[in-house]
Amino acid sequence: MSVTENIKLLKKYHQNLVFDYTEYPTKAIWSEKFSSEDYKKAISEWFPKNKASPVLFYLHTPFCEQLCYFCLCSKEITKDYDKVKDYLYNYLFKEIDMLEEVLVKNKIELNFKEIYFGGGSPTYYKDEEFVALIDRLKKFINFKNIDDFTVEIDPRRVDPSKLIFYKQNSVNRLSFGIQDFDHKVQEEINRVQTPELVDKLLTPEIRKLFPTINFDLLIGLPSQNVKSIDKTIDEVIKLKPSQIQTMYMHYKPQTRKYMVRMLRNNPLPDFFDRKAIFDKASKKLLSAGYNRAGFESYALPNDPLDKSMKEKKAVYNSLGTQKGEAINFLAVGSSAHGCFGDDYYVQNYYEQNLYREAISKGNLPIYRGMKLGDDDKIRRNIVRDIRTYFNLNFKELNEKHKINFKEYFKKELSFLKEFEDDGLVNLKDDYLQLTELGEHFSPQIACVFDAYNKIELNKI
Repeated sequence: MSVTENIKLLKKYHQNLVFDYTEYPTKAIWSEKFSSEDYKKAISEWFPKNKASPVLFYLHTPFCEQLCYFCLCSKEITKDYDKVKDYLYNYLFKEIDMLEEVLVKNKIELNFKEIYFGGGSPTYYKDEEFVALIDRLKKFINFKNIDDFTVEIDPRRVDPSKLIFYKQNSVNRLSFGIQDFDHKVQEEINRVQTPELVDKLLTPEIRKLFPTINFDLLIGLPSQNVKSIDKTIDEVIKLKPSQIQTMYMHYKPQTRKYMVRMLRNNPLPDFFDRKAIFDKASKKLLSAGYNRAGFESYALPNDPLDKSMKEKKAVYNSLGTQKGEAINFLAVGSSAHGCFGDDYYVQNYYEQNLYREAISKGNLPIYRGMKLGDDDKIRRNIVRDIRTYFNLNFKELNEKHKINFKEYFKKELSFLKEFEDDGLVNLKDDYLQLTELGEHFSPQIACVFDAYNKIELNKI
C-alpha cells in the first residue's frame, strides 16, 4: 500500500518526526563545555589507537553571493571578495596550522582517503585562492591516497572550464545544488537555475572527467507538488547524475528568520503533501533504473554508492548516504563538525565572530562536542542501520556489542509492537525489518532507540 493511501498513519506519526539522525546523539546533546583542549586530547588519544582508520577531511566555506531562502547552512551573503580572502588566509589557514601542530606534536599521520569542500559556496573561490588552498592541504595530506575529492557546486557560478580547473586540482567528484527544476518553485526560494544551464555544464568531457556526479534535491519547498516534482524528476533523469539525494527541507524560522520569505505567496506543503511528493520522486527514480541507497538517496547500478550498499558499507550522515570508506571526519571552517569513530563528536562555532575570536586567541574554534558512552555507541549503530538499511540483525548486534539485544532493548521492543500492528515493521526472533510502508517512517522508528528523546513513545 502506498504511503499516501494511509492518511490515518500519516496523521498519527507525523508529530514524532523530530530528527534526521544524521548524527546520534544529535547535536543538541553535545556539550558546550567541550573545549579546544578537549579536542586536542581527543585527537592525541584516538588516532594513535586507530592509525589505519580512513579519514575524510571536511572544509567549510561560509560565503554565498545570493541568499537561498531554504538554506540552513552557516553562511554570509556578500559581494565583497576581500571578506572571502580574509577568512581563507587569516583564519582558515591558521586553524589548519593549529590542527597540523597537534598532529605533528603527537607524531600522528592520518590515513586521509576523502576530501569534501562544502558551504556556503566553495565555488566562490577564485582560481588563485583555490590553488592556494590546495597547496596548503598538500602539506599534510598525501593527495595520492585520496579516493574521492568532492566540491559542492552552485551551477549558477561555474562554467565547464571551471569544472576542468577543479579536475586539474585533484577534484574528482561533483555535488550539484539543484533543489528543484520547477521555475515557480525556484522563484519562491530565490534560486533560479534551468535544467538547460546544468545540461550545458555536463558536457561529454565533464562526464568523463567526473564519473561520480551527485544532485541534491529538496522535498517540501513552496509551490512544490506532485505534478511539479514529476517534471523535475523527468529533467533529472535526462541529466542522469550517478547519485541523487532527495532530502526533506527543514523549516526553522526561529533560527533563520529569512525563511519566512518562502511563504510570501504560498504555504509550504503539509506533512501529507511532502510524503506524496517524496513518494512520486522515489517511484520515478526507481522506475528509471536508480537503486535506493538509504532513506533519501539513490544511485545508478554499479555506482560506488550502490556497490557499498550491497556490501553493507554505506553510512548515512550529514552529507547524505555516503559509500562509507571514510567515516571519521576531521573538519575545519565555521560550523564544521567532525567525528572520530564511535567515540567523539566535535563542532566549530557557527558565528564567524566567535570562530575568528577563538583563532585569534590561538584556540581551536570549538563550540561543542561529546565523548560517547558505551550505550551511545550501541544506539548510534542501531539508528544508522535503521536509517541506511531499514533493518536490524539482532545476532550481529549481540556479537558486535556483547549484549543480549532483546533484554537490552526490552522497553524499545515493546514500543515497536504498535509500529508492527500498524504494518510499519516486521519483528522476528532475530531481526527487525521495516516494511515498504515503514521505510517512510524510518526517522520515527529510529526515534524509539533514542535514549535522549523526551517523547512518551507509549502514547503514540
